[in-house]
Amino acid sequence: MTKTLSSRWIGYLALLCASAACGQGAPPPLGAPPIPAGNPQTPAKIALGQALFWEEQLSKTGTVACGTCHRPFGGGADPRTGLALASSTNPGKDGLVGTPDDVHGSAGVPAHGSDGLYQSVASFGIGIQVGGRRAPSAVNAAYAPLLFWDGRAGGTFVDPLTNQTLIAQGGALENQALGPLVNTVEMAFTGAQVNTIGQRLTGIQPLALAANVPTALTTWIAGRDYPALFAEVFGSSDITAARIALAIASYERTLAGNQTPLDAERGGTPSLTNLERTGQQVFVQNDCAACHGGALMSDNQFHYIGVRPVDDDLGRFAQTNNPNDRGAFRSPSLRNVELRSPFMSNGRFTTLEQVVDFYDRGGDFTAPNKDPRIRPRNLTAQQKTALLAFLRRPLTDLRVSAETGPFQRPTLFTETDRVPRIVGNGVAGAGGLVPVIGAIEPPLLGNDNFTVSVSGGPAGAAATLVVSRTDPGTPGSVPTGDFTNRTVTLAGTGNAGYASINIDLGTNPALTGQTLYGRYYIADPAAPNGIAVTQAFQITVFGSSDTLFRDDFEF
Repeated sequence: MTKTLSSRWIGYLALLCASAACGQGAPPPLGAPPIPAGNPQTPAKIALGQALFWEEQLSKTGTVACGTCHRPFGGGADPRTGLALASSTNPGKDGLVGTPDDVHGSAGVPAHGSDGLYQSVASFGIGIQVGGRRAPSAVNAAYAPLLFWDGRAGGTFVDPLTNQTLIAQGGALENQALGPLVNTVEMAFTGAQVNTIGQRLTGIQPLALAANVPTALTTWIAGRDYPALFAEVFGSSDITAARIALAIASYERTLAGNQTPLDAERGGTPSLTNLERTGQQVFVQNDCAACHGGALMSDNQFHYIGVRPVDDDLGRFAQTNNPNDRGAFRSPSLRNVELRSPFMSNGRFTTLEQVVDFYDRGGDFTAPNKDPRIRPRNLTAQQKTALLAFLRRPLTDLRVSAETGPFQRPTLFTETDRVPRIVGNGVAGAGGLVPVIGAIEPPLLGNDNFTVSVSGGPAGAAATLVVSRTDPGTPGSVPTGDFTNRTVTLAGTGNAGYASINIDLGTNPALTGQTLYGRYYIADPAAPNGIAVTQAFQITVFGSSDTLFRDDFEF
């Protein structure tokens, strides 16, 4: 971001400062977000951006879209994240799960190559990886001049292919949109390049994996492929990273959660209860508005507040190298905060009550650059009750929680009953452990890279994947499947061997609606009959020959 701000941003920042924290009157309601001159909004561009935002096929595994981690009913953050869920736990700096530095983040993709085969990495093996920070909200993200917790998405957006500056100021959303698409934890395969993202969208049916696509979006797509959609929006069918970013950012600028009771109150219509108004007073009198003031309820600045030891995650310091930024993170807007559990950049707190208690005791860790406003407050129980009342209903836009209006969306593949299931019992091998089968990808007709993994067998052993229209079971020998039999050698060491195999589901429409089962049979002297067996995966093939999920392009 350059040091010289446009008049649009100067006016916007002045709006943010119009609060009791700045010694002026109460701020007005939150208006529409700023739109950079380099990316004017059009209905078609917004529709394309909506399709791309919810497009799981942008990930090679077909399991993660932008919207996977940013769902409206979760306040624009990730509702899958939970403190008790191993599937949303990152081991933190020490690499050990179950220790105080654990992070409760967002599940992404298994580490995998451009061939779709899974790779083993520290902490996650060949399982789904989890991000090292809690996903911030996409709702109202359009108002921030810098994005991500550490502000690494700046305001100048440059076409990564041509190096041409497309947006001189106000392009943080465009920069942010490209980040997850090449992040190997979130969506991408190892070695993915930003300038090849568009190749994934060539030859696929838009939102083929989704269900309940909003009628307006379906009507606009009208059965066309992505090259045709890009041609309508941009004048040619070229699908480039820059165009993807411009479209997604245009859609995100419609996600303005600015119809709350607080906005109505600030607009002159009394909408808060007496308890909520008392909570608002507690909020201002205890410096909460210093970082969470203005119309947006965020100063968009970076602060170390003592949620975790300063060196657990250096935050903003990694971008600025300024010691005052060690462990500092951007203040999130408090709009729709009640929907966004768990809280903080590491997802440490489950409830708003815990958050209020944290601030009341002045944080839990200290450092020379800790914000001095984070200090014990000694709030009474009544003050806490009032403050919590203010943080909930007055700040919640019901369109966000109900996913209506601009927040209406498709249902993701990963939210449906089309997701592969793991069923039945296996046969234990070495160490008395049953090897583990993994199948998470969409069984869409035409998917020639449906990946099935196995882990927990003897390294160097032969593992045969048998797929059949009935469960091949545990017969004491390796059965013959009526769909496919494939053998692979387990990589790894000791009894931590692993492998994965890609299955081509073909394009025969007769397979649609059919159920397939698959198991791995592993040569293991410690197992009965010398064969350890996984549980079975169960899938029902969906789709048709005109909605292909192809993975046969090269990078």
